[in-house]
Amino acid sequence: MSPKTPAIQIARRTALGVVLVGMTALTVLHQRDGSIPSVDALDPFGGLETMMKFMAGGEFLKRIMPGNIVLFGAIVALGLVLSRFFCGWLCAFGALQGVFGWLGRKIFRRRLVVPSRLDSALRWIKYPVLAAIIYFTWRAGELVIRPYDPLAAYGHLSAGLSAVWAEFAVGFVLLVVVLALSMLYERAFCKYLCPLGAFNAILSRVPLFRIKRTVSTCISCSKCDRVCPMNVDVSHAEAVGSPECIACLECVTACPTKKSTLSTTLGGKAVKAWTIVVVGLAIYVVAATIGQAAGMLRFSAPSLKEVAAAGALSVADIKGSTTYAAVAQSFGVELDRLFAKLGIDPALVPPDTMIKDTGKIVGLEDFEADAVRVALAGMLGIPYAGEGAAESPKPAADFVLEGSMTIEDVARALKSTSAAVAAKLGLPVDAPTGVPLRDMKDRYGYTMTDLKERIKK
Repeated sequence: MSPKTPAIQIARRTALGVVLVGMTALTVLHQRDGSIPSVDALDPFGGLETMMKFMAGGEFLKRIMPGNIVLFGAIVALGLVLSRFFCGWLCAFGALQGVFGWLGRKIFRRRLVVPSRLDSALRWIKYPVLAAIIYFTWRAGELVIRPYDPLAAYGHLSAGLSAVWAEFAVGFVLLVVVLALSMLYERAFCKYLCPLGAFNAILSRVPLFRIKRTVSTCISCSKCDRVCPMNVDVSHAEAVGSPECIACLECVTACPTKKSTLSTTLGGKAVKAWTIVVVGLAIYVVAATIGQAAGMLRFSAPSLKEVAAAGALSVADIKGSTTYAAVAQSFGVELDRLFAKLGIDPALVPPDTMIKDTGKIVGLEDFEADAVRVALAGMLGIPYAGEGAAESPKPAADFVLEGSMTIEDVARALKSTSAAVAAKLGLPVDAPTGVPLRDMKDRYGYTMTDLKERIKK
């Protein structure tokens, strides 16, 4: 790093680097050890999403942990006091864009700027994105952003490109596009698409933190404008009130006048730039410390044994990172019976295998943890229709099961999942979902009368 880089900017880049490396390390470890939470549990925006689910039905979103709420609470506190400080100092995805922005400057020797009119229009996109995510999360009660989230795609790269493409195709494409754009246009995602940035921008309307410009000492060199990663017009404002300001302080440290032409203020009173840094980091660290002391923020997911000890165990607690041994022990079932229900050869799958690794071991590309949940629920005789369904599929009064139907047809008719229908019909999880039921009678030893009776129950 250049010795001319101001100390505050060294501190900022260090903070961003630590957050990015830390999050990357945790996501890699998650693929190796199921006790490490996934990237979903590390995303502060999940705190806002799960609040929508809680308000709608008194439950939290799957894959979201109490720590998400802690981190989101810290962001709210930061936003009210220091505007978008989180974006400029603590956002892992912002840091990743910064890395590619640095690479772009090295390769192309320039930074492009979107024409002002187009730029102004594009910056409004993130607000309807935020509104849409909140609305559909509230309506669906699911983590609707997940398949489209570039950060989630990044967090699963260590699982392999095929796994990422299967679950996060849109998010992966968006990740590639955003990082490519970041090499030419700094922080493109932050400016135009980030829902958390939009939320922080709304909070920044509370005028506690501002950068003020002393007109009498300003030499109109526009250096502050050129170094701003968010392209905020600093050189013409008496006080920087733009919701795009991420409190990076690049303009303050780049000002050549040495006369406090650009000064940082809190509540209208001038304070040192380092005070802003200390306050911002302290708010986040204190919130994290309180959350950890309260047992809400942790870097290991609660095991099934811990959940069972708390008296709140359900099949929905089974995750892709859960091992078969943990499932059998926690729910008190025989592992061989579970494998038989799933149609899996136990000789191929050791008990300590994580569920998410089953597909590549036994050759089932679409095998998911929900298949285990459905199978286990069937063994225990408890209702569970599958992820995204509230209860066991029940046919309407006018529903008639026909031999020409496939499992997919039945699932669509009952507004359920293929896994739930297969379990209801007593078929193994690897039963073809696109083959007519009458064509599989000999293979699985049933009659259509049997299936019609099972679907009625």
